[in-house]
Amino acid sequence: MRRRGLSVWAVWAVVCAPVVWAQESRGTVRGRVTDPTGGAVAGARVEAANVDTGVKLTSVTNPEGNYEVPYLLPGVYSVSVEMSGFKKALREGIQVRVNDRLTVDFALELGAVGESITVRGETPLLEAASASLGTVMEGRRAVELPIAGGNAYHLTRFVPGVVATAGHAPGNPTQDLASGAVAVNGTRGGNSEAMVDGVPNMYSGVSTYMAPPGDMVAEFRVQTTTYDASMGRATGAMVNLTTKAGTNKLHGTGYYLDSRLRAVPWFSNRWLYDLSTGPITEEKRRQANPGWLYLRWGGTSSGPVYLPKLYDGRNRTFWSFGYEGMKVQRQATVIATFPTAAQREGDFSQLLALGAAYQIYDPLSAALEPTGRVRRQPLAGNRIPSSRMDAIGRKIISYYPQPNVPGDREGRQNYFQIENEKWRYLSTAGRLDHSFSERWRVFVRVSASEFDQKVRSYPTEAVGTWNNPTGYRVALDHVYTFNPSTLLNVRYGLVRQNPYSAALHRGFDIASLGFPSSLIEEIRRKTDYAGVSFPAVSVDGYTGLGGAGGSVNSVYYHTFGATLTKIRGAHSIRSGAEYRLMRENGFSYGNVAPALSFAATYTRGPLDTSPAAPIGQGLASLLLGIATSGSVSVNASRAEQSGYLGLFVHDDWRIAPKLTLNLGLRYEFETPLSERFNRSIRQYDFETPSPVQARAQAAYAAAPIPQISAAAFRVMGGLTFAGVGGNPRSLWGPDKNNLMPRFGFAYQATQRTVLRGGYGIFFTVAGVDRVDVTQSGFSQSTLLVPTLDNGLTFRAPLSNPFPEGIQTPPGASEGMLTLLGRGVSPFPARPRNGYMQRFSLNVQRQLPLQIVAEAGYIGNRGVKLSSSRQFDGVPSQYLSKSPVRDQATIDFLNDQVANPFVGIPSFSGTGLAAARVARSQLLRPYPHFTSISISTEDGYSMYHAMTVSLEKRFSRGLLFHSNWTWSKFMEAISYLNDSDLRPAYTISDLDATHRFVLSGIYELPFGRGKALFGKANRFWDLFIGGWQVQGSYEGQSGQPLGFGNAIFNGKLADIVLPRSQRNADRWFNTDAGFERRSTFQLGGNYRLFPLRFSGVRSDGINNLDASFMKKFRISERFTAQFRMEGINALNHVQFANPNTTPTSTAFGTVTAEKGHGQRQINFVWKLLW
Repeated sequence: MRRRGLSVWAVWAVVCAPVVWAQESRGTVRGRVTDPTGGAVAGARVEAANVDTGVKLTSVTNPEGNYEVPYLLPGVYSVSVEMSGFKKALREGIQVRVNDRLTVDFALELGAVGESITVRGETPLLEAASASLGTVMEGRRAVELPIAGGNAYHLTRFVPGVVATAGHAPGNPTQDLASGAVAVNGTRGGNSEAMVDGVPNMYSGVSTYMAPPGDMVAEFRVQTTTYDASMGRATGAMVNLTTKAGTNKLHGTGYYLDSRLRAVPWFSNRWLYDLSTGPITEEKRRQANPGWLYLRWGGTSSGPVYLPKLYDGRNRTFWSFGYEGMKVQRQATVIATFPTAAQREGDFSQLLALGAAYQIYDPLSAALEPTGRVRRQPLAGNRIPSSRMDAIGRKIISYYPQPNVPGDREGRQNYFQIENEKWRYLSTAGRLDHSFSERWRVFVRVSASEFDQKVRSYPTEAVGTWNNPTGYRVALDHVYTFNPSTLLNVRYGLVRQNPYSAALHRGFDIASLGFPSSLIEEIRRKTDYAGVSFPAVSVDGYTGLGGAGGSVNSVYYHTFGATLTKIRGAHSIRSGAEYRLMRENGFSYGNVAPALSFAATYTRGPLDTSPAAPIGQGLASLLLGIATSGSVSVNASRAEQSGYLGLFVHDDWRIAPKLTLNLGLRYEFETPLSERFNRSIRQYDFETPSPVQARAQAAYAAAPIPQISAAAFRVMGGLTFAGVGGNPRSLWGPDKNNLMPRFGFAYQATQRTVLRGGYGIFFTVAGVDRVDVTQSGFSQSTLLVPTLDNGLTFRAPLSNPFPEGIQTPPGASEGMLTLLGRGVSPFPARPRNGYMQRFSLNVQRQLPLQIVAEAGYIGNRGVKLSSSRQFDGVPSQYLSKSPVRDQATIDFLNDQVANPFVGIPSFSGTGLAAARVARSQLLRPYPHFTSISISTEDGYSMYHAMTVSLEKRFSRGLLFHSNWTWSKFMEAISYLNDSDLRPAYTISDLDATHRFVLSGIYELPFGRGKALFGKANRFWDLFIGGWQVQGSYEGQSGQPLGFGNAIFNGKLADIVLPRSQRNADRWFNTDAGFERRSTFQLGGNYRLFPLRFSGVRSDGINNLDASFMKKFRISERFTAQFRMEGINALNHVQFANPNTTPTSTAFGTVTAEKGHGQRQINFVWKLLW
């Protein structure tokens, strides 16, 4: 019998692989029907009837007595079995949840068919048919628990194995499962898959697209470890949300949430009571807490399609509709660093009083030393003469707000402000279900949403962003039953998304800053001037201004699939295919106005290799009109596409009454990214000499450096382009080896105990929703190159930042000459998809009162993970191995030597157009580029976790779910040094050692029909009945911190402070042995200092959300609710990461909170019918 079963599985793997689908959102009831002797009953009729809709689905037991009724919408069912010669058996109250595979066995008794045996309330609680691990969140939790932001996806944070990586706050409704919001069982953020009604709900950036209206959520399941081969295209969690379908009765809800009460943010409160910032006045109180507004409203309605005298859709056709709107005005504390009044006039004498390290040097005093170094003279008194100050620089500085608090001794953190953020959100969803017969059912869902967000961090027209994504989604689903053992499910899904972003200062008149009219006219001619905005200004040590002009995108995400289910013997076989077509059209304006950066490069001294001052020299560069770097963008639009095909076969084999095996095999193939008009680079050709090699070698031979002989100097490689020179249109070669075996078992040791375990492989993907084309050559940034002789003279002042004009993108016409003298990031030639090997072993135990306890181990090993490797780093033999600053090595690497590329036209407008270059540039393996960064598959990771959970289904007025996870997450995806061949293996920045969560709802036992005062009349019940409390708690360890390539001469254990001593002013021991003097910092050193430390961590999560509810029974049909919610009820602050730069005066301090997490009080009114 077992050999026959294995052969059946193998045959179906071959025959059915081309026909089937995945990612099922509905449930299944399966089981075995036996007679009084335990023998199989074949041919028995099994019926599952939905209590709310009356829709009935039937099956017939096979010769082994097995049956299966799949594709059941979440809800409560009665399951009956009829067979001639036996009494009818009926089980009521079977609750089917998302993706449940419930085992409901029947033992028939002899008797007439007219006789029946009824058993109530025996929903199986143990997962006796599947090894997959996950959690179901009922719709009641999504609606009644106090959820920050009201987004049901927020509940993913309450699932074992999930680590929250974003702050606990009433967030943007598009981002609760966004990239970086959660990490799951040793996978990084952005690797989970969100589905609604079984079709993808994702778009570019792997974010969760807008969630449906809250009251439209029936329930959802989060599967963190699945061994079902139908699940794919994700290494993280599978989150499947199901929308509510209509029923035979007209139902509806309407609600309104009003929140205007919020605690003062922690840093605002601190500023308020800090008398050094001024006395406490009403104006100061208003400034610290200017107001908070959070409104949410909406409703749902559903029922049968009923048109009097025309159509009666009861038991057949149902509709549902939901709407939700939000309006938010929230404020975050902004602590910034702005130029002081004296500094705006060129006076930095206050800094010089702190020490000689703050001396500013005159860039125009530069003189060449015999050693080749450039020497500069200090500015007298650390003051810039007004006659030397640049008009454009002064105009830019005038857009900085004036400091309004003292700040620290360096003048940092001298500005306090409440950020102004406003947004609104509208979401609608409609669904139609129709049952043609017991064999044929369909449904369609259409939903749409719009989000509008405007943020201005401080009161100046030089900052601000606007985001306005809109879109709609469609799901079509068809189920047909050919016979009791063969079913077909066909689906189509569409996500249509239009992300849009812009600067609030778009349209800014850059002529008002003083830029020459010739430059502005050229920018008008060569760029999309509609994206012009205040220039993106970056000044070392100070808060920036301006930003890029935004982007316009259009995303189409099509999903097609079909599922064939075949039940044969003890096997339930699903096999299949799923195809996704992902297209994105987009355009990013980039820096239409010049982006400008000001650092200490030309204002430090006395030598050009001297350490930079902690602060001040960058701002002096701005006042002097000497930018360190800058650019203007001329960008191309893009039209990119990728496809995905997943094939699988999966068999749930009930090999024995107590043992079920989950056997699966999945194959995935992803077509590489392509651009419709081939506007993208492909790879770096490492084997072909650069077209400039001969000329460069000849020039180098005339003046070689000792480290590389003239014969050894090579100029190899350059960029290649899609569709050019015989290259294919695709941007890399496909990976055809993504075969994923899955195995799981569920063994029911006793009636109340199940042992489960499994192993599976899950591949990563790299389609349009993960990667964009790289349009080097088609999009061009004209670089601001301030000097060609290491600062002896300057060629590009702010009054003429691009003396050669704005470059026109050449497309692919320059071939391997493209972007010479710059950094490039080509695609790998034939990347292999990384994968996760996941394995688990756990035990479930059913306890009294419908409680299930579960404990187990989860492991996850990442293989061939993506890591960005630098192929053009300075070789390690030229770096210093000294544990302290090695000035000789710094001077050696920065020595100015003859440039073999000078005079070659392709280097025009770059730093390699100069007559002399730093020695380090010629030591690079590919000296004609400044950087070559390529993604490789050298990364790996290891994750171990132990989880314990306790869940109680709703009964006796109570439901709850709690879990605790201990885990350790190690990974190697980042490099310590550019020349390293392998990434460093270290604790992950997403590691959270402990995580505990608890959520629950409790109906207080008072009032009519309850245990206490159960016979109270309606008057007294109005006061004592209908009370309910609910809430959730989330606790999580902090995540590891890193300190850069610091000099440390102490004991690592001394860095950590006891919890009682940690505060915003001193998060860790800054005196543990860090070298903090800027003049002693490393440069040109080979790094050995670890990326991060397990013992030094950021602030963790300690959050309680709580609420109470009062229900008012208006009539048999109508119920009203009033709810009061406290988000972060205890007002625990979660600090953002502390400053970890040893040379900063803010080292070890915290200056911000994570998210908008202060206490928020919500009042909710709701009507149900």
